[in-house]
Amino acid sequence: MSALYQRARPVTFDEVVGQDHVKDVLTAAIRRGRVGHAYLFSGPRGVGKTTSARLLAMAVNCEAGESERPCGVCESCRLVQAGSHPDVIEMDAASNNSVDDVRELRERTMLSSIRGGSRVWILDEAHMLSKAAANALLKTLEEPPPNLLFVLATTEPERLPPTVLSRCQHFRFRRLTDAEIVGKLARLAAATGVAAETPALQLVARSADGGMRDAESLLDRLLAGGEPITLRRAEDALGLPPHERLRAMAEALAGGDLHALLEQASGLYRAGFAPRTLAEQLARTLRDALHARLGGAPWLELGEDDLLRLLHALDDEQERFVRHDDLYSLEVALIKARNALRGNVPAAFAAQAAPAERSYLPGADTAAPPPATHAGREAAPAEPNAEARGGRAPDGEPQAAAPTQPRRAGEPTGAADARPRQPERQQGEASFSWHAVRSKADVRLKAFLAPARVEVVGRTVRIAYPDSNEFHHKQLLIRLEELKALVTDVAGAGYEIEVDGPGGGPKKA
Repeated sequence: MSALYQRARPVTFDEVVGQDHVKDVLTAAIRRGRVGHAYLFSGPRGVGKTTSARLLAMAVNCEAGESERPCGVCESCRLVQAGSHPDVIEMDAASNNSVDDVRELRERTMLSSIRGGSRVWILDEAHMLSKAAANALLKTLEEPPPNLLFVLATTEPERLPPTVLSRCQHFRFRRLTDAEIVGKLARLAAATGVAAETPALQLVARSADGGMRDAESLLDRLLAGGEPITLRRAEDALGLPPHERLRAMAEALAGGDLHALLEQASGLYRAGFAPRTLAEQLARTLRDALHARLGGAPWLELGEDDLLRLLHALDDEQERFVRHDDLYSLEVALIKARNALRGNVPAAFAAQAAPAERSYLPGADTAAPPPATHAGREAAPAEPNAEARGGRAPDGEPQAAAPTQPRRAGEPTGAADARPRQPERQQGEASFSWHAVRSKADVRLKAFLAPARVEVVGRTVRIAYPDSNEFHHKQLLIRLEELKALVTDVAGAGYEIEVDGPGGGPKKA
């Protein structure tokens, strides 16, 4: 028995869900007899590219009137649906991508139509054609024989040569909305006589990420048991934690109930859910809460800024699960999210963020640096009556100034010069935050940096990889200049990056 997505494939353009910007143009061209000779359909997987190509092939060979094409019931339409029409050829460009394959295709295009209609070539995954094969196809695409139609379908049109793109009418297919997917899923469930809860179908639609084929495959799995489709069954089938448990975690996080939060996380972990999945789904639950608040129907007692802090904190912790996907990593991520909500951040990060925050205050003196302190010791507060005594200390000696940065050239000498100056290297260490650098990196760079050991000595950032992470080491070397620019943007100029790992000595930037 065929899969549900095959049985539910549209047989007319009216049955295609969404993609009205494509359907309207194609149906108008069919009615007016203005069908082109080469089309390019691009877009995400499972949104109707190959289906539309088959419908176009049915339409140009349909035996019904021009206003009714494709009818979906005539012999020609049924042959196309069954994949047995002699004049409609579907070719997988992923496995037929050589010059010899294209040469054979060009020879076959010179043959006459067997049924007397139009010949249609559908090239799926067209971006897999080699450069030489694509160039060999150019002449045929530009000047095809009479009654020959090419339809190229691809998920990556940018990989096709511009010369191929310029010879095709390009239609971009969009991702389907959740409402469009839910509508068709509800009709399919009703046709099989199985009751389906709307929240369950909405969960399936969200999991499909805009692809109808993926959604129909998930629905097929739920229909196999013949039982009513509930939200709990959908969550179990998709391997997702229960929605009410995620909401309970979000509410515990919002209320600062750390005990309840960790208990929920531990219970779901023991139930078999991966920590990374739990962190991702909790972030999605918080995102839903943010959308609900923006829409005027909040269900979580948190403001917009607080929700954004939580989302940012959980997103920063995703790279942790690349190294260790265990309960400890999940608990650390949740604790950091809770601390971010309360404004508790690491001291190094707070020290770096404070000057930047002050610089945006109206009237702030950005040129004056904050008072320097020795490591592990707070700056001593100024004596209240020092000014009244004319700057004299209680013993009659001149009152020493508060600790400041080392004197610059041209500044007057004073008591501050008698103290040992703090070396520039130590100042660089105090202001440098590797957490801030890593937080601003993109997803790929974060992944390449995840297994590395990082040490900051003065103005040198040393990054070392163990022998088991040769791939990450090589990828970081490729993007070393990008990391250098990121460090300069976050911590300022003057830092040297030294990368060491398997396969060679250290490399500097």
